[in-house]
Amino acid sequence: MAPLLQSVKNYLHEILKIVIEIRPWKRRAELAIFLTDTYDYYETSLFNQSALLMVAHEDAELTPATIRKHQEQIQKKWKGSIIYVQSAISSYNRKRLIEHHIPFIIPGNQMYLPHYGIDLREHFRTIQIKNDKGFSPGTQTVIIYALLRKTNEKLTPSILSEKLGYTLMTMTRAFNELKAFEIGEVYREGRERFWTFSDKHTLWMQVKSLLRNPIKKRIWIQKHSLKIYGGLSALSHFSSLSAPLIPVFAIGANRWAAFKESKGKESLSSDDADAELEIWNYDPGLFAKDGFVDPISLYCSLMANKDERVELAVDEMMGEIAW
Repeated sequence: MAPLLQSVKNYLHEILKIVIEIRPWKRRAELAIFLTDTYDYYETSLFNQSALLMVAHEDAELTPATIRKHQEQIQKKWKGSIIYVQSAISSYNRKRLIEHHIPFIIPGNQMYLPHYGIDLREHFRTIQIKNDKGFSPGTQTVIIYALLRKTNEKLTPSILSEKLGYTLMTMTRAFNELKAFEIGEVYREGRERFWTFSDKHTLWMQVKSLLRNPIKKRIWIQKHSLKIYGGLSALSHFSSLSAPLIPVFAIGANRWAAFKESKGKESLSSDDADAELEIWNYDPGLFAKDGFVDPISLYCSLMANKDERVELAVDEMMGEIAW
């Protein structure tokens, strides 16, 4: 069963304490092509009354007025209630759906079923993001992991906690944040939460404006034994840009204090420095390969750099990524 349908079943059971069976609608083929290209259709029964779930495809961008017209077309083939289902929708469009008297279910968020006397509006606490400028470090690492991974295992807070080294609570908050930003779909199966998304390119287009520069501080250092290149040193590895005269390295803030005590000496200026060091708000070693920070984190660290040569090199690097 598709994750969205499972989320509908779980949501109805959790909120209304009912168990529903869902099966494909046999008359789907009788609909116009534009209707079958836009939705999937499933029969079910709510409180002993037949209902048709009209499940919007992930990439569908529909206005409430359009959905109403589509329902009127489908009503010619189905005599019971029709319920619009989508994984996520803006608060404005939810309001408009109600104004158009369109029954709908947004799993984990809201359901409006006037035929059954149900108008349930759940109010979730808004995730507070500093300056509302983007993701927290924990959420950003989840997204970067998802964009870089090669396997397709299901993502849960417990799996990500193990792979990324964060606490389970931090990963749970990351899932809350993904849900608040409406990035992909966060759904529940039993006691476990899952996060899925349609494809990497779509995910990248959704998140790129919300990703934040991971660098907390830049310093000059002497007598170092750093191993992970960042900044322009890493960019020269991923593009045709020339390497800087003084190499640039990256380290996580949680590792910097210990490193400073045992292996590094901070310098007051570049004149007597052996390297420039970027101190990141998450561990660059999480996704580093062959001694270089990953290209997505590197992109985030260079977003504010307006040097035309750097911008061209960043474009070159990102153009090599196969989404």
